[in-house]
Amino acid sequence: MSQPRGNEHWINPLLARLNLVRKPGQDSDLLAFWKQIEDSELADRVGRLVAEINTAAGYHVLEMLEFLPPQKNILRISFEHHRVKHNLEIAIRERGIVLMFSTSKRVVTGWERYVPGNSMRDTSTLVWEQVIHPAEVVEPNIQAWLSYLLSGLDKQFRLDQILSGSSDEGDDSGSLRKASA
Repeated sequence: MSQPRGNEHWINPLLARLNLVRKPGQDSDLLAFWKQIEDSELADRVGRLVAEINTAAGYHVLEMLEFLPPQKNILRISFEHHRVKHNLEIAIRERGIVLMFSTSKRVVTGWERYVPGNSMRDTSTLVWEQVIHPAEVVEPNIQAWLSYLLSGLDKQFRLDQILSGSSDEGDDSGSLRKASA
């Protein structure tokens, strides 16, 4: 019974034919960043706080989606309020591991009642972007991220203001950058 492994039988020839196979070595940075995420247990720590919030709220106020290596997305947490979805995302970009906050507004037309799904358009806006170092992220940082998300990305809950209150205690959040007003 020398049957080739499942992937070699059908997917490898298809990927090669469609020129979708990466050359060896292209994923070395990606795998190094994933190792940092896994070593710091960042996704697990964020997930525990999301579960605490959902338990305290009594329902799934936050939705969390985790991705598996070697994808460029690490996790996405969403909070939807009044047809606006607020997102916290951690992803791998060329410059490193990036924390991003964005909003997506659903534009609804009158046809939504008759043709669901086809009558909506999403308009997404990047609100905040910051390069993070997973080993330096502590629980107060994650709490600040989730507070900012739950506020609907309200300017009163801006991350630099929340974390500046804890900087007297030695905040390791690094440099925060606002992507747009």
